[in-house]
Order: sequence, then structure tokens, then C-alpha cells
Amino acid sequence: MADHEVESSFCSTRINARQMIADYFYVLVDVIKVIVLGVPILFRKVLSFISPKKFKNVSGQLAMITGGANGLGREMALLLADHGCNIIIVDIDLESAKRTCEDLRKKHVNAHAFRVDVSSFKEVETLAARIYSEIGPVDIVINNAGLIHFTFLQDSSVDDVNKLIDVNVKSYIWVTKIFLKQMMERKQGHIVAISSICGIYPHPWAVMYTATKHAVSGLMGALTEQLRLQGFDRQIRTTCVSPYYIATRKDVIDFLQKPRFKLLTTEYSARVIVDGILRNEINVSVPPLFDLGIRLMQLFPIKIQQLVRDFVIREHQLNSTKTPL
Repeated sequence: MADHEVESSFCSTRINARQMIADYFYVLVDVIKVIVLGVPILFRKVLSFISPKKFKNVSGQLAMITGGANGLGREMALLLADHGCNIIIVDIDLESAKRTCEDLRKKHVNAHAFRVDVSSFKEVETLAARIYSEIGPVDIVINNAGLIHFTFLQDSSVDDVNKLIDVNVKSYIWVTKIFLKQMMERKQGHIVAISSICGIYPHPWAVMYTATKHAVSGLMGALTEQLRLQGFDRQIRTTCVSPYYIATRKDVIDFLQKPRFKLLTTEYSARVIVDGILRNEINVSVPPLFDLGIRLMQLFPIKIQQLVRDFVIREHQLNSTKTPL
């Protein structure tokens, strides 16, 4: 190799080394910025556990709850009504939705029931148009409609999978997409999604259900960042809820015959969720801090996580003979 080629190669190496050092230096500066700006945020977060933020005023606002006729949806509606919020119940069970609305009106709020298949984009689009023209703009959207399905992957039929994706994922996308547009125009709103602890913690007895809840959690995480990048984060709030199993249905109770942790009551779960919504919390775990333990577990190698699954969570004790949907 000629001398000038060797010198050129040496110079190129020095330039690359200098560039690498400069890149690392700027990264270090950015990390220091994150630490300086992040410490007060962490301090405020810790302080919020001691002295929680005040509730926002939702009196006179309009909240729409999908799957709101029974169970958790109904309980959330009743609690929001206690705060003066007008309610729209969206459910495929119209008779139960109407009965819930009757109970809501006893709390001196307006309540409306609609029968809608929220997995259908067209039906959701038609619903939004009716609500805007007949009632008014929606301030709070709570995506709560969902199906539960306990099976291993090979035991889920094609119909099971399609139904789960349609209701647990597509409905959340369609409802959010359609109602978000109007919220952006008004520069006001709150989008809530009822995910599951399965959206953080993969549950082997419910593979497809876990997949759909991971999708919901991912959707809400990405949407939160989208709104921040677009400058809407202080105008349009988001809340992703990750509850442990709630004793709302007999088939769920029958399946979870030996759960390591006691099933949650609907009333308790709804109260924690509504409190989180009224405090504009981005993530709500039910019970509180339950998700923190799971995230800490996930910092360890898979083999250690599996020990936790075997000896702490005791997944092997769950009943595998039931397959509710």
C-alpha cells in the first residue's frame, strides 16, 4: 500500500474516532438533561401517592361508555353520574342499557342508550353522527366493550380469533379514531381504554386474549405520544387501564378456581378507574401499583420470571378445563 494511502486511512480512522467521541459526548449531555428534568417529575409522582391530585370537574360533560350496560361499564357510569356527568351507554344489549339509563336518570343526569356493534366502523360512524346531531359533542370516551377468552392458542378457533380481534382491538380503534377527530377540532376531550393486566403480563392460559390486550395497551401508548407530538397533550387526555381479573362473570370465576390473588369486585375496580380518569392519570392499574410489581419482575431474566410464575403466581393451579368467551 502506498504511503499516501496509509496516511489517508489513518486520517479517516482519526476522524471517525473523533466523531464517535463527539456523538457519545452529546448523548451524555442529553442524558444529563433527562436526569435534571426528570428528578422533579419523579418527586411529584412520589408526592402524588401521599397527596393525590384533585379531581377535575366533569359536571355537565358528556361521557360515552361502550359495553356500558352491565358489569364494570355500568358501575363506571353510575360513579361518573355521581360527579354530574351525563352518560351515553353503548351496548349490543339494548334492554340492559335502557335499564342502566333509568338508574342514571335517578341521579339527575341525562342518559341515553344506543344499540351498536362497535366492531363495525360503519355503525360507529353512524353512532357518532347521531350523537353529535341529537345530543352534542362527547367529552369522555371510555372503550370498555370486550370479550374474555381463556384458551391455549391451538384451542382457539378461527371464529374465536376473529371475534376477539374485532371486539377487543378493532372496536377500540374505530371508536377512538372517529371520536378523536371531533375532540381535536374542539381541542378538548379524554380517551379511556380498559385494557387488562394481560396487556402488560402475558397470560399463557389466554394467549389470544393477551394478544388483544397488548394491542390495546400499545395503541394507547402510541396515541398518547402522538397527541404530545401534535401539541394536544394538555387538551386531549388519555388513560389506559390495566385491571387484574374482575369478578363480573360466572365463567371467569369458574375458570379462575384457584387464583393466587383474590378477584377484584366490580365496585372497587370502577372506583379506582374513575378516580384515575378524574385525575387525568395516563396509566391506571387496578389494584394500584400492581403493574409496578410486574414491570419489576420483567427486568429479570426469563428463567427467573418463570420461577415467579411457578412459585408466586402459581399459574399451573388454574383450571384448564373451562374455555369461556
